Amino acid sequence: MTALSRGLQILRCFSHEDPELTVSEIARRTKLPQPTVWRLCRTLGKSGFLTSAADGKLTLGIPALALGYAVLCRQDLPKLALPHMQSLTERLRMGTSLAVRDGLEMVYLQRTHGDFVYMNDPIGARRPISTAPTGWACIAAYDENERAEVLKTLKRHDAKAWRTTERNISKALEEYRELGFVLSIGVMHEHFNAVAVPIRSVNGGQVYGLSASGLNSLWPRQKLIRVGEELLSLAKDLSVAPPLLRHQ
Repeated sequence: MTALSRGLQILRCFSHEDPELTVSEIARRTKLPQPTVWRLCRTLGKSGFLTSAADGKLTLGIPALALGYAVLCRQDLPKLALPHMQSLTERLRMGTSLAVRDGLEMVYLQRTHGDFVYMNDPIGARRPISTAPTGWACIAAYDENERAEVLKTLKRHDAKAWRTTERNISKALEEYRELGFVLSIGVMHEHFNAVAVPIRSVNGGQVYGLSASGLNSLWPRQKLIRVGEELLSLAKDLSVAPPLLRHQ
């Protein structure tokens, strides 16, 4: 069980931003001894989950892609949300994101690309929950125990950034209580604003974050609030009646 857990830790090191890593880089990220990482990487390589890349680096193999695709295939919400996200992007030229929390990161399950190319990450990309508007929306929707646990882990993970993180999330929680959604004004990028809402799955379990974003010169706070009201209505539809939406 320990070896399995460590192997999964290694696979989680790879991302859209870092698709290729050396054994030394993996060891630093997992905080595992380098000989242990080397042995586990050899095992993962034999099963195809890791494969060789340029300059002695490793990258994920096709079997890892198959696992990710299997997860996406059983996710109804990204399929249901996509046409609505595309419609918003076509009307407003804003990018939209549907994401879910994985540890202290938000993973994109669905994306539409607006005019601000810098933040147009693809499906599967990750953003820290500490700065991602979708992450703030999820934290706002959690019950008190889950929210406290996430905040405690964030503080322990990066104590130096905690004061800024706490301030941003506290402000987001206040906005959520007042408006039903959260606003991000120049946090992820100085020229980038966003609004996000939580969506709770039909069975009341998983919480997702849905956001719309664009240039701050085009989308100041007051205009974002109007978009937030639209997202809030969409979130209610997606969380309450997905079977009905399938036939619209």
